[in-house]
Amino acid sequence: MRKLYFLLLSFSGIALSAPVFMDGEYAKALCEAWNKTPQLSEQLGKSESWVAVPERKLFLYREDCGDAKQIQLTIKNEGGKAACVYGGPAKDKRGKDDFLMYAETKRWLEMGKKEYGPMKAMMLGRLKFEGPKGVAMKNMGPFEAFLDIVDNPPHDAGRCP
Repeated sequence: MRKLYFLLLSFSGIALSAPVFMDGEYAKALCEAWNKTPQLSEQLGKSESWVAVPERKLFLYREDCGDAKQIQLTIKNEGGKAACVYGGPAKDKRGKDDFLMYAETKRWLEMGKKEYGPMKAMMLGRLKFEGPKGVAMKNMGPFEAFLDIVDNPPHDAGRCP
């Protein structure tokens, strides 16, 4: 039904635009993608280092667009799963158990297309990262799965949020 609606709108000349890459609407779609990715929802939900904290937040932004337009994903441990319960504009302050990741738009898109993983991205300075590094290192598989889905929600990377 959704595809039919899109086609009808397309033929009627009404343009549908994708959310801007890393704006609030995109963050909501990224949150939904998180919940559909077993390496994130299930594997992290079983990770002792991850579940040691009942809730973590990920703050992300495009370095070339500035840090004022950060997005936030709030991940809660619920019933043995790491569930994304909020995706949108950053609304909370970052705590010691939270993560901040930022990169140039070009680099985010390269990581999302699986051109390289998180280790190479961080070693080459393409991805800047702040947060509990030990937790990230123990969960490198899910971390890589997260970077892989960054390009999945439809988006317009041609302009800043």
